[in-house]
Amino acid sequence: MGKILLILLISLSFTKCKNNSNETEFNSSKIKDINEIVSTVILEDSLRVLKNDNESKMFCEELTKLNIYIPEKRKENEPITPPPPPSFNSISIENLISYKIESQMFFTIKDSLGLLQNNLNPEKFKIEKKIAEKINLTTKEKEINKKEIGQSYNFYEMTIPIFSLNNRKAYVQLSNYCGHLCGHGEAIYLEKINGKWKIIQKYRTWIS
Repeated sequence: MGKILLILLISLSFTKCKNNSNETEFNSSKIKDINEIVSTVILEDSLRVLKNDNESKMFCEELTKLNIYIPEKRKENEPITPPPPPSFNSISIENLISYKIESQMFFTIKDSLGLLQNNLNPEKFKIEKKIAEKINLTTKEKEINKKEIGQSYNFYEMTIPIFSLNNRKAYVQLSNYCGHLCGHGEAIYLEKINGKWKIIQKYRTWIS
């Protein structure tokens, strides 16, 4: 019964999010956290996007909103079908709240409604100038144009972080595109420890 009530609460919250036409603006504290997470991912994941790197890749200057969806409930006697393949900027709420690190839930059920509220985030978030000055920036539009005219490309795209209820944990997706059959995606879990964001765990979500 408790599980059914939880699903109903999440569904109602999700519907409210979809029907709300006003985008949530980030406060100064959240903006600071987002930019710090960008720096952490670049440095701890050793992304070769810094301007002083002779073999530097590009990094999209705008982060993309991560869409959190509620999987459709399987009807009685309906055959079990495999889940859809992972895709950039999309993840189910079930995957988020069931993921464990060292046998401990990363996000809790209490975080569920807060996580879904991230669907109200703006579609894009531009990283701050202080970070932008140190890395080779591009836009998704520029890289798509390169692809269409047959030029080589190699760039990273990252989602806007989503946060736990207490803003101490975060999750992002990162993708690298480097050609028609070259690229990969990562799921990255972070935690704020002693005032600093740290990558706790990451895993490959797709590869081509």
